[in-house]
Amino acid sequence: MVEQADGSLGIYDAFPGYRRPPEEELADALRSALVVVDANVLLNLYRYNESTRDDLLGLLRRVGDRLWIPHQVMREFWRNRLTVLAGRAAATDQVLAALAKQHRAADDALHQWAKTTAVADAVRDDLRGEVAALHARLETAIRSHTPPSPDSPGVPGREPVLDRLEALLRGKVGAQPDHSQWKALVQEGKRRAAAKEPPGYLDAGKDDSTLPEGAAGDYLVWAQAVQEAARRDTDLLFVTGDEKEDWWWRYRSDFLGPRVELVEEFATTAGKQLYLMRPVDLLRRASALEVEVRTESVDDVARVSESQESALWSVDGVAELLRHLDFEERPHAEIIREAARRGGFIDKEAAYRIGGFDDSTLMSGFIGPVMRITRMLKGRGVVPQSVDTPLMPHMSAEHGPRFHIPEEMVTILAEDEAAD
Repeated sequence: MVEQADGSLGIYDAFPGYRRPPEEELADALRSALVVVDANVLLNLYRYNESTRDDLLGLLRRVGDRLWIPHQVMREFWRNRLTVLAGRAAATDQVLAALAKQHRAADDALHQWAKTTAVADAVRDDLRGEVAALHARLETAIRSHTPPSPDSPGVPGREPVLDRLEALLRGKVGAQPDHSQWKALVQEGKRRAAAKEPPGYLDAGKDDSTLPEGAAGDYLVWAQAVQEAARRDTDLLFVTGDEKEDWWWRYRSDFLGPRVELVEEFATTAGKQLYLMRPVDLLRRASALEVEVRTESVDDVARVSESQESALWSVDGVAELLRHLDFEERPHAEIIREAARRGGFIDKEAAYRIGGFDDSTLMSGFIGPVMRITRMLKGRGVVPQSVDTPLMPHMSAEHGPRFHIPEEMVTILAEDEAAD
């Protein structure tokens, strides 16, 4: 027998997470809610061009005292900041290295062609000169169009982004939880990750990482933001560049809103409304705060969002890779460290000597353990899907067979050695 409804409820009363706020409500949230930004929003300031940084920081400044940063967000910012800065330099180095590789290949091909066809040396040299001039022009153009690093950590007084963040966020960063509270939050975060409860369950692979919070990082951000919004008795607007489904209610490529479970949890805990925005959505709604934002800034933020899929190795990712290699007693960990000492390349002879490999070992077989562990780390969400596998073979007419590690890994390991 079907019970009759008494007519006292609407379609959203028992299902608040399925309601999609109209545009004016989102604009009102930007004007009145507690605005919390994720670590990736702060870190992406280093990936934007200068005018985009100006627009985003200006918008956040207009939010005023409603802007707030959870303690865990600040922890993650400091943990990853230098790696992000290194990644900017690595991108330029990588494109120049690719061009240099193509230059050498073209030079070798011209030499072989001239030798096989008995072309005069003068003709060969003229063609090689044209190729060299072309690559020189390309390198000059790339360097001239590469923006300078927004911060120079090695130069005191040359960190303008950090200076602006310090001024913007003074008095707006949450205090560190006491030890017992932190342990309880981490335990709950790990439980939720294992049970696939949002947010952050896609980070479940980090549970065996060297991070003190393991897989609970996103939950720590969430719990601290919810607690602050409840304390202020206000709605919560969370701005994040994380586009994974453990934060978002998504349908195909569309972002419909926060995860339904998060909306319902916040309504139960704080009695208020939860909103989620990506940085690009925030800039598009800047007029709600009477702030003008350049169209180019919106495009720049969208560009960075799209490029996140080709993210770099992080400090934690490198540590996890080496830990697994050391645990399996593989010599590849020491070979990677030696490659870093040599600037990113190690010749086949040196690598095989360190590892005790016979010269007949195929280079593709040699890197098998590294490829397997890298795939495992990608599968667990410890590193992005598109990071380059370390110790990939690199053939060079000038240097012979070598192995290469990503540039950001060189920087991370160099800093580790300097710290030791």
